[in-house]
Amino acid sequence: MSVEQSRAYWQDTYLFTTRTEVVATSTEPAGIAVREGVVHPKGGGQPDDVVTVDGSPASVSKDAHGVVWLHPESGVAQEGSEVDVAIDPDVRRRHAALHSAGHLLDACVTPLGYRNVGLSHTPGQAFLLYDLDGGSLPEGEDEKAALVERVLERAREHVAAALAYSAEVDDEGVRRVSIETLQTDPCGGTHVRSTADLAGIAITRVRTKKGQLKLSYTAEHA
Repeated sequence: MSVEQSRAYWQDTYLFTTRTEVVATSTEPAGIAVREGVVHPKGGGQPDDVVTVDGSPASVSKDAHGVVWLHPESGVAQEGSEVDVAIDPDVRRRHAALHSAGHLLDACVTPLGYRNVGLSHTPGQAFLLYDLDGGSLPEGEDEKAALVERVLERAREHVAAALAYSAEVDDEGVRRVSIETLQTDPCGGTHVRSTADLAGIAITRVRTKKGQLKLSYTAEHA
């Protein structure tokens, strides 16, 4: 089934509400697909948005074709009708801040001789996982503290510089997110406008195991 659906959250992280057309319905489970896709579905380490449809709480899913489905508790509107879709602004901002801070911290860590092999941007569980790429694992609490301070010092400098986040879709349909002058990564998530929108960036835990470095982190939207 072909469904025309935009990824509006790619263009505007701060688009929290829209009135849009129902372009498809499903029965198992009951749900709708809407034309203007303001809702970010779980993926790339970022959780689902918190959503309502016509004021009713709705869960979110994504099918194998990339179509985002909304499953409102109050029932399913008919195809061709219009519905009001809203996402929780505070949750969206926090998700965007954590995702953006993850990219920023990665841009500060990889030049030190590490290669990212895993991540999560989930609140309370956010982390970056690295293999060695010329660097070395910190040994003992002093070396771990020194690594944290080195990374956070770079991050603070980049926050103060208000570097822009931007995105474009390449010829192969892959969306790539860039932090001005720093780094570009394939990414389908939501992001802040600039590093100046980030606050409270902290590395909360450093773990070394089986030759890998794991940095747990947190961040908030300014």
